Amino acid sequence: MSFVWRKRWFVLLFPLLLAITFWQIKVETDLNAFFTATDDEDSRLLAGLLKSGELSRRYLLVVEKTEPAPGISNPGETLNSVAAFSARLVAQLAKLDDVEQVWPADQPPLDWIDAVASYAPYHARLFSLNPQTDAPALFDPTQLATKADGLKQALLSPKGNFVKAIAKQDPLLLSLNGFKALQGQFQQQAKLGSGGALILQSRPAALDSEAQTRLQAAIHASFDSLNAAAGGAFKLSMAGVPVFSVAAQSEISQDVTLVSVVSSLAVALVFLFLFHSFSALHWVMMVQGASFVLGTLATALAFPQVHSLTLALGASLIGISSDYPIHVMVHCAKHSNTPLSAVRLLWPSLLMGGLTTVIGYGALGFTGFPGFEQIAVFALASVAASLGLTRWVLPALLTNSSLHSAHLPGIAAWVNFCGKHRKILLGLFAVSVVLAGLCLPQIRWMDDMQKLAVDMDLLKQQDAAVRSHFSSIEPGRFVLIQADDWETALQRSEAAERRLQSLKQAGVVSEYHGLFPWLVSAQLQAENAKFYQGVTTPAFQLAWQAGLAKAGLSVEKLGSLLPAVNEPLQPAKIMDSPVKHILSGQIVTGQTGVMLSLWLGEHDPDKLIAGLADLEGTRYFSQKDKLDHLASKYRDRSLAMLGIGIGVMALFIWLQQRDMRKVLLTLLPSIASVLFIFATWALMGEEVSFLHVIGLLLSVSLCVDYGIFFIDNRGKDADVTYHAIASSTLTTIASFGALGLGKTPTLPILALSVSLGVSLGFLLCPLLIQKPTNK
Repeated sequence: MSFVWRKRWFVLLFPLLLAITFWQIKVETDLNAFFTATDDEDSRLLAGLLKSGELSRRYLLVVEKTEPAPGISNPGETLNSVAAFSARLVAQLAKLDDVEQVWPADQPPLDWIDAVASYAPYHARLFSLNPQTDAPALFDPTQLATKADGLKQALLSPKGNFVKAIAKQDPLLLSLNGFKALQGQFQQQAKLGSGGALILQSRPAALDSEAQTRLQAAIHASFDSLNAAAGGAFKLSMAGVPVFSVAAQSEISQDVTLVSVVSSLAVALVFLFLFHSFSALHWVMMVQGASFVLGTLATALAFPQVHSLTLALGASLIGISSDYPIHVMVHCAKHSNTPLSAVRLLWPSLLMGGLTTVIGYGALGFTGFPGFEQIAVFALASVAASLGLTRWVLPALLTNSSLHSAHLPGIAAWVNFCGKHRKILLGLFAVSVVLAGLCLPQIRWMDDMQKLAVDMDLLKQQDAAVRSHFSSIEPGRFVLIQADDWETALQRSEAAERRLQSLKQAGVVSEYHGLFPWLVSAQLQAENAKFYQGVTTPAFQLAWQAGLAKAGLSVEKLGSLLPAVNEPLQPAKIMDSPVKHILSGQIVTGQTGVMLSLWLGEHDPDKLIAGLADLEGTRYFSQKDKLDHLASKYRDRSLAMLGIGIGVMALFIWLQQRDMRKVLLTLLPSIASVLFIFATWALMGEEVSFLHVIGLLLSVSLCVDYGIFFIDNRGKDADVTYHAIASSTLTTIASFGALGLGKTPTLPILALSVSLGVSLGFLLCPLLIQKPTNK
């Protein structure tokens, strides 16, 4: 195909590819999808909890009074009381599509009322978690008159209709006994005391940033509307995982835009500085753009959704994608070659350089870090596209462009300095390698994965202030029960709850949310029924009827104590009822068997773990601990992939060179730079994470290119080759340096690691690789 047609086809196909990519791509902003692995049961459990766990979807809302604004009259204490205003706000928020339910924190959710009433027929089977110790007090014949009077007061209370519906089947209100602990938790749930603490359960997943952004806007709009009618007398504070999710998504979106724009501008400015050609810049930027689009399209086809961080990191490939055209253009400018002859001359080195880069990025896909699987695919497609376009399209695009390569000061001087003082410098290098090796054991590894999260100190302070109005059930730490079947799981859960009761009395845990009496094992139901049958004798029933008569209640309607139902309440029936919704956060979805969770309040983890140690199928689960474990696992895998990546690169270089000495020389600058950077971090006390290791892996894949070009010296002019390498280094630093502007810690860490690695590797090339003889 002629150059003219290649140029035309490229100009026509580029906008078509862009349109297809926009049509195909679905951008993901869920941080969980990028940062949480799913290669084992615990990791999958963690991912599910972070994404859509019951507690993670909750908003904690606090309504408080403000000082009246000047000139605004007080509409009245009734209208402006926090409790009355909160009640109106609850009614308003309940109408929102994305709200599952909303309720005052000191009361159970509305759907609990009907759910509790449905347990009345089973009162004899689930009145106690510890029937042996509770039954004597519950069935004390001397207290029956007092119980009857208590029933009368309950029937006359505002909740009389609810009590009446239960009393018809359960006159002793035994079915409510198990719920007393839950009721007590709600009574203490809101420490505010004025009705201004609300809990809102959202329908969308906690990390569905788009839906949560929409919901938060609707919440504020509802509040503002009511507050305007109340004379602006109130203020609203909000906390919860979705609040952090939306804030993080906003930061990441800004990072993606900032990094993409700055990276493109920086590379363009470096390019103009090097070649002084707007025409060449135009075509090279189109090649880079096409590479980016093809990388995005390949990722969109390989994965259901493309994460926004993938696009941010993919933008750094703009600098790498320009390396191949830059080598061609430097040789064109310095030797007056045509673009076609230059690309043919350099093609073996370009191909090997692209291959080592792909190996480095491809190794990311095996580190276990889910987000980097996307980046590996993105890099493979974009680097392959850049190589192909450089080889077969770029010469056609540059046919009429005038190329002038700037002379970079200090480049030739550094090469000559290394040549003149090689022995002394190599001696210093050898000593530095030994000293760097001695420093490696001092490296401080980062064990807290939260340090890699977006810095949100102000939001954390607001979150702490809001949570101070609520009890301290922690969504990220709980007791996990596992078994092969429901009955075994429930028996283990009940044993764990009994142990938690003891630990609570000992001050180890402040409170907990269990599953009793929502779910009760058949064994415990049988035990309760046995006690019930044993105590409800004819004499006991006569004493109860006497108590009812004394209280002035109907003996005919309430005097008959029904026997226990024949069949136990089965978990399958409960999970087909509205109760399933109530327990959704504590029934954990697992690969096999049954998994249950008991939520915890403030606690001492070590003492809690020790207290549960002898319970089979029961263990303590902490999201933070699991995230930290993932960080450690990622680090080990990243180090392994760093070694494996270097080994694979060495193999391919050897297959090309068939000379082990050249292989070692090619790799030495990049490996030495990694060693020195690790040693420097160790001396500085820098906490090193798996992201630092991944950044150095990328720097190795890029630095190896420099060694390949310097040893091959295809143009037979070492100065020109090193100038081309220097130009590539500048664009890489400009591209990756832009990541340093991001607020998401992932980006600055990678910016620092890669920039340091390629800079040091570039400087070490002429020292460790003897200047080839110009021929």
